[in-house]
Amino acid sequence: MQKKRKVLLVGWDAADWKVISPLVDAGVMPNVARLIETGVMGNLATLNPILSPMLWTSIATGKRPYKHGIHGFSEPDPDSGTIRPITNLSRKTKAIWNILNQHGKKSLVVGWWPSSPAEPINGAMVSNHFQQAVSPLGKPWPMRLGTVYPASLTKELAPLRIHPHELEGDMLRNFVPRAPEIDQQKDKRLATVAKIFAECSSIHAAATHLIQTTPDWDFAAVYYDAIDHFGHGFMKYHPPKLDWVSEEDFDLYKDVINGGYIYHDMMLGALLNAVGQDTTVILISDHGFHPDHLRPKSLPNEPAGPAAEHRQFGIFVANGPDIKEDELVFGASLLDVTPTILSLFGLPVGRDMDGRALTSIYKESINQLPPSVEYVDSWDAVVGEDGRHPPETRMNPVDAQEAIRQLVDLGYIDEPDEDRSKAIEETNRELQYNLARAYVDGGKFYEAAALFSQLWQRWPHESRFGVHLLQTQLKLDVLAARETMTLLRERKKQASQSSAEELNALLEKLCEQHPAVKDEPHQGATADGGLVGDNSKYDHIDWEQVKDRDKRRLKKLRSGAGVNPRAFAFLEGSLLHLEGCYDEALAMLSQAASAQTANLPSLFLQMGEVCVSMRKWDSARQNFGRVVELDPLNANAHYGLARVALNQKDWQTASAEALTAAGQHYHYAPAHYVAGLALWRLGKTNAALEALQRAVAINPVFPAAHRTLATLFRKEMGNWAAHDHHLKLARQAKQRLAKRIAVGVPEKLYGQDFDETFGRDMEFASPQVSITPPQLRPREESIVIVTGLPRTGTSMMMQMLQAGGVPVLVDDHRQSDESNQRGYFEHEDAKRTATDSGWISAAKGKAVKIVVQLLKDLPPENHYRIVFMHRPLVEVVSSQKKMLGRLGKAGASITEEALQRTYSQQVKQVRFLLNHCRGLGLLDFVDVKYHDALTDPISVATQLAEFIGGEFNIKEAANAVAPSLRHETS
Repeated sequence: MQKKRKVLLVGWDAADWKVISPLVDAGVMPNVARLIETGVMGNLATLNPILSPMLWTSIATGKRPYKHGIHGFSEPDPDSGTIRPITNLSRKTKAIWNILNQHGKKSLVVGWWPSSPAEPINGAMVSNHFQQAVSPLGKPWPMRLGTVYPASLTKELAPLRIHPHELEGDMLRNFVPRAPEIDQQKDKRLATVAKIFAECSSIHAAATHLIQTTPDWDFAAVYYDAIDHFGHGFMKYHPPKLDWVSEEDFDLYKDVINGGYIYHDMMLGALLNAVGQDTTVILISDHGFHPDHLRPKSLPNEPAGPAAEHRQFGIFVANGPDIKEDELVFGASLLDVTPTILSLFGLPVGRDMDGRALTSIYKESINQLPPSVEYVDSWDAVVGEDGRHPPETRMNPVDAQEAIRQLVDLGYIDEPDEDRSKAIEETNRELQYNLARAYVDGGKFYEAAALFSQLWQRWPHESRFGVHLLQTQLKLDVLAARETMTLLRERKKQASQSSAEELNALLEKLCEQHPAVKDEPHQGATADGGLVGDNSKYDHIDWEQVKDRDKRRLKKLRSGAGVNPRAFAFLEGSLLHLEGCYDEALAMLSQAASAQTANLPSLFLQMGEVCVSMRKWDSARQNFGRVVELDPLNANAHYGLARVALNQKDWQTASAEALTAAGQHYHYAPAHYVAGLALWRLGKTNAALEALQRAVAINPVFPAAHRTLATLFRKEMGNWAAHDHHLKLARQAKQRLAKRIAVGVPEKLYGQDFDETFGRDMEFASPQVSITPPQLRPREESIVIVTGLPRTGTSMMMQMLQAGGVPVLVDDHRQSDESNQRGYFEHEDAKRTATDSGWISAAKGKAVKIVVQLLKDLPPENHYRIVFMHRPLVEVVSSQKKMLGRLGKAGASITEEALQRTYSQQVKQVRFLLNHCRGLGLLDFVDVKYHDALTDPISVATQLAEFIGGEFNIKEAANAVAPSLRHETS
């Protein structure tokens, strides 16, 4: 008879190996040491935004936030018309305990965030409100309705709660050895330590009690939030000392973080003793918490700003009867936790889950293989009693307001406005903002851009919405991004002025209401030491009398009144990069260097990307290497190093760095792809095949990977069936990509699909490494487009194509004249491409002339061969000026130099677009220089023959060029 499986899931919010590993080595966390020595350990990649309610719900469901429905810390209360802490009523999919419920499994869930109101599952649930003290010591402390299920457990669990004021001084000295020296009337930080300690101890008491008194349980999940709370309150004092922390504060509170971790290890030991050795134990955290030089000095001026202190990797430990011993696990994500637990119980994984079962953690032997993973389309479609709430369940709004205060004090949300309607509006705003960021993290850039755009339109002074919109557009459409950048500068200037005026008004009011007995000049200092307006106003306020609400308002206004030139330099540099202005981009990015080390990895990554675009491999390697020095676990930096090595034909380094990136972030499909390319070059065909197959398994919409797989199967294995299969998948992937449209710009060629995570990197990060270029379609299935700026020789090129045997789509709407004596070779419909591009289907199998600025409006369902004409801009503008003179028109009211700069920028933008679409297989293009066609028409005609395909008369095409029209041809 098979032994009953038991699984214990322990969650430590924000636990980080950077803190744990030194403590384990020092022997003060023996229980964690025991788990990792006889089990597996690794990093656990988090999601963005790094907000705990969203993340712990993703852990419990295996799904991203836009699938599970939890998007923040608070939500509107439909009963009271106020707001309340986020509840599990907003969750729209089953959690792991609901799935287990349908299979008769008994679950114990304690403290999960959010788990209020407690769900009626088979077993017991203690909600995340259980531990929160809502009354002074000695007063009645009733447990809120819905805190515990079944309610019959209330009487035995209530006495297990610990009130912060019950704690004896010696307990707190484990965290703050010099606690007796602190004047608690002035310094409230010791009370914060007591509160965190009491709450996590209450959760622990309930968990151990339920485990010990429920012998037939199958699954237990316990969540502790204390490490995260300790981190936000005291990580700034953790060794090594930061420059901006005073010696006094450092000496008092430097031991809090280590004390918190050591206490968690003690609680873990009690849990391990309670469950026994036959239980599979999984210890995780949803994210990390920077304990070193990457700690930020200041936080973003927005609700949930403290999340900027979080790190991208949490911890993962698994230990149990079927788990490997003393080994590492690579590439785990918090989305993998629920699929792994399902595999432990022999249950199928939902295909709509975003994670995978970590089968690599299981032992292998002759008689025992890792369990095979089966699948079900969706557990939400499986009927049966799952222990979820009926939809009409509601909460007590008074209790909700008390719990909101907890989040305000933690700094995760702004204090609700007294105007209820405004509070609800702002709460919904933050939920939408977090949802948009989750869309970005999942690669759903179109959905994200739509939300950011709506938010910014409604709150134009909230620059963060504009910044996120710009960053999303940088992944989609450089043209829209430039417009957004301009608007962002304008709105930020307006917002800064408005905040400065409101700040000065508030200071005047506080000076009158709370005049200072003595000057306190440092009270008004901002994070960067700067003040707005009349600094002396801060000296005349008695800050002890000022309400916390007004202090928070002052802080927000001071931040809003300032303009961060480094942030704008970074955004401008990123935009210039995508516009192809590489030297300008590097110059601008160099201005973005910040005193905050925490910001440097992003800056160096961006500089590395610019150097890749410039093919300056040594500089790119240097910048990516800087990131690795600062943060060795930065997967993007290792991926960058892999691409550099690949281009330098250093296959060994390329494979090692790409595999490192994939090991740190398993779902990083481009890393697997580059690893496959490098491994193939090293002659490791089987390993290359595995890496490439992982890339398309993670992201099936990956044409380049499918094409490479097709070539590998054909060349290395002679497997034509697999070759044809992957070529078919590549075509399908291209079609899917081509069908996607940009936000607000329907049916435009430049609105391609980046719907899958890292989609942009897959196709365009390093296009020169592709082994198999896109296959050109037959000429009769393509549309040949001749393009360029006006007066670059486009009409001459149309003449060459017609003479060579390519039919042309032209009309006689514009007659030949002195500027174009042989004719313009145009079609009038081409001018309305921006508003109606349906006419283009008539050009299939033919050549048509379209001005370069209209290429972005081409419909994506066609395949294009584009002949791009180039001519020095000085000549272009001069020729245009002559033509305008003959027509009797003035033209642009700017200088010729300004016009040249504008044209240059437009051409760079279009070339970015063309490279983008060529990677998708939607088109191909060839560059032709105007003067080359005049001086060596045979060579150009030969180039055209190779590019156009089919029958092409090179001699006749060359003879169509008339050098006598050198100064007039357009």
